[in-house]
Amino acid sequence: MPCPQCGQQNPPTAKFCNHCGAPLEVACPGCGHPNPPGSRFCNACGAALGHGAPRAAVAVAGPASYTPAHLAARILTSREALEGERKLVTVLLADLKGSMELLADRDPEDARGLLDPVLQHMMEAVHHYEGTVNQVMGDGIMGLFGAPLAHEDHALRACYAALRMQERVGRYSDEVQRTQGVPVQIRVGLNSGEVVVRSIGSDLHMDYSAVGQTTHLAARMEQMARPGSVLLSIATCQLVEGYVRIRPLGPIPVKGLGHPVEVFELLGAAPTRTRLQVAATRGLTRFVGRDAELEQLRTSLARAGGGQGQVVALVGEPGVGKSRLVWELAHSHRTDGWLVVESSSVSYGKATTFAPVIDLLRTYFGLEDHDDARRAREKLTGRLLTLDEQLRPVLPALQGMLDIAVDDDSTWRSLPPDRQRQQVVDGVKRVLLRESQVQPLLIVVEDLHWVDTSTQGLLDSLVESLPSHRVLLLVNYRPEYRHDWSGKSYYTQIRLDPLPPASVETLLDGLLGSDAGLRPLLSLLTERAQGNPFFLEESVRALVETGVLTGERGAYRLAKPVDVVQVPATVRVILAARIDRLTPGDKALLEAASVIGKDVPLAVLQAVADLTDEEVAAGLGRLQAAE
Repeated sequence: MPCPQCGQQNPPTAKFCNHCGAPLEVACPGCGHPNPPGSRFCNACGAALGHGAPRAAVAVAGPASYTPAHLAARILTSREALEGERKLVTVLLADLKGSMELLADRDPEDARGLLDPVLQHMMEAVHHYEGTVNQVMGDGIMGLFGAPLAHEDHALRACYAALRMQERVGRYSDEVQRTQGVPVQIRVGLNSGEVVVRSIGSDLHMDYSAVGQTTHLAARMEQMARPGSVLLSIATCQLVEGYVRIRPLGPIPVKGLGHPVEVFELLGAAPTRTRLQVAATRGLTRFVGRDAELEQLRTSLARAGGGQGQVVALVGEPGVGKSRLVWELAHSHRTDGWLVVESSSVSYGKATTFAPVIDLLRTYFGLEDHDDARRAREKLTGRLLTLDEQLRPVLPALQGMLDIAVDDDSTWRSLPPDRQRQQVVDGVKRVLLRESQVQPLLIVVEDLHWVDTSTQGLLDSLVESLPSHRVLLLVNYRPEYRHDWSGKSYYTQIRLDPLPPASVETLLDGLLGSDAGLRPLLSLLTERAQGNPFFLEESVRALVETGVLTGERGAYRLAKPVDVVQVPATVRVILAARIDRLTPGDKALLEAASVIGKDVPLAVLQAVADLTDEEVAAGLGRLQAAE
């Protein structure tokens, strides 16, 4: 029996491919019920199965038919650069539990009418977080995060997608239970690992080879999950630790593996959403090497407090310490008497209009997830009108944006989207600027490289109004982000470069301790991380998790020799996502250089890349500009 995913031939009795781990059940073309390999007739409805199409070959249109246009365009644009590459991904497998019993006595059309909405909710959740649905199986799907679209937070996106599909299918299940008396529940399994992308067709179907147990273990997580639950492998759990709420289930024997594996149940999203917030729950490391930058921030804070509104942008590569510098200012004694409101953009948030603004206003008005509609209205109305009764006209715009029932609903909904958006911008500006007349206001918006266009428009409008207000707008972003504020006299940009060697040594002393046996490791870490604090911290954490280091922070000892410091998975995904943004030609040049080594003679690079002097020089120039 050929595997529908990788083409590998498998024994007739196989339930999973012995090469990539994909399920091989035979799906009935009539009711979609999965049957054992080799079945000639469906054991649910009796329909002939012919030669037995694999489960993944159910009569469902290919990926091109159900992949959103904007994702399809990105996949096709990048496919040539991805083919043949090894990628770290998270595999999501979801299916309808008990589909045989659910669909057994139903007419095929009725069965599809019951099942299709479940599949649609599953696919919508995957696409919402920019994953791709690589297979639609009779009663479930297989989604991929991290390939063919590279994401540095692929595991977290997969977790959020799993929670979203459980929530959406749960609503659908309530309706079906009420109208038809039928329980509908899905189970989801996640695992993270490596795959090698073999090809991406014009129909968006991606062929790949799993490395190790990547797909197989995701399938086992799905099969072990109770209806309505989501199970994670240890590999996925390590990538999302601190960002989600989990319940350890302990080591569980897994069919096909020679040893039990650690399994975790995904319970929900955690309130922490940024790397710094997660790091703060573990305990922040010593703050080093940024005294000059912190003093610049203090100067801008003083000016803003005196009524000269300021915009300060912290610019730097991932992990260089932008958020930590913000934290040091926001939590210092210098902000005593200031109102600090913080928000951040997220990589999957561009599809949500005003996402960072909603986050900021929920904090400002004290709105919590468990607030019912009445309580949320009371908090919003109470604080707004206490601030200024003349702000009453902006209530509908704020209510609409915060998904609170609007007082004059028909009038608000009759406005065209661009008018609603403009009223939100005007309303938020009025509230923030009025608040700054009561007390100085520090507005923090992080990770603007992921900002949505509506939030960008609000920030542009707010910046124009700052000079005469007691407001410091503090933002941070990566070098690729662009804005139009640089010509403002009240705008300051602070570039954060990697830490100098002396600061790296101080940081490592605080992380590792002073044990003499650690000296060789210090050199390896210093060379590997190149002054990036996040890379240093993650490398040390990986060494602890793998048993290379024992003890506790600040007092570690070397438990076993180490010659090479491997790049942690949390760092690899950041680097991979940035590399994937390069053009195919520049990416090929970078790959050629990486094969040669750290120090690359120009003549050797030219020969390996098979490029002229001019082409190599131009490519290197673009790569340096992209750093």
